[in-house]
Amino acid sequence: MIDVFSDIPCRLGESALWDGERLYWVDVLGHRIHAKPWTGGDTITLETPGPVGAVALRRHGLVATLRHAVAFADVDEGTLEIAAEVEDAAENRLNDGAADAEGRFWFGSMNLAEEKPTGSFYRLDPDRTLTRVFGGVTCSNGPAFSPDGRTLYHVDSTAARITAYTIEEGEVTGGRVFATDDDCFPDGLAVDAEGGVWNCKWNGARIVRYAPDGTIDRVLRVPVERPTRCAFAGPDLDVLAITTAAGTRPLSGRVLLADPGARGLPAHAYLG
Repeated sequence: MIDVFSDIPCRLGESALWDGERLYWVDVLGHRIHAKPWTGGDTITLETPGPVGAVALRRHGLVATLRHAVAFADVDEGTLEIAAEVEDAAENRLNDGAADAEGRFWFGSMNLAEEKPTGSFYRLDPDRTLTRVFGGVTCSNGPAFSPDGRTLYHVDSTAARITAYTIEEGEVTGGRVFATDDDCFPDGLAVDAEGGVWNCKWNGARIVRYAPDGTIDRVLRVPVERPTRCAFAGPDLDVLAITTAAGTRPLSGRVLLADPGARGLPAHAYLG
């Protein structure tokens, strides 16, 4: 059973995020951050000066990726403050991101034409130190972390590949191919309380749950071609909130809700 949480059409809905009371999401190409109470009520919208790739929780408000900067956003106050300029290639823009249990914000960039691996992956520490973790990415997506925080799952959508890295004291090492696709493109990720990895399949009309060893555990079909990111939401973290992109099907671009038969973990906050 699929329900509609928000009927606001997004050109490129992304970055579903649950804070315990409200669900946040962005319209990347519509230049908007949305927030709506779980129990109903009006949606609050903050307009941004250009593409907004992702949002993550912060101690107060949100942290967001803009085209070439990380910003602090407050949808209630209607404010947006640049926190860190990112010296990324002119042919790129920043894209997806997430905070980890140590309060760091991880995010990546993508080649606007999605043709060349000009993108990079970054880490913003709580003291606002910015580190380029690695390059050679065409379209950075994900990221997400295992429940113990030791594994980083990163997606290069254009390469149709999910890679699992080891994290130790903020340093990323290793890198093994976790999963690949040959009929669609992997997009955003969520990890459940048991370590299962839920991946939205762009042009695949489905969300796939992978076991921690990378084998496919289950497939959740959705009534849109382009699910983009999912997050566990609701008081019991047992609902999967799914952002979607515009397409040919009636619910394309809406925020959907599904019963995944699994529970998630609370989202971490950036501590800067």
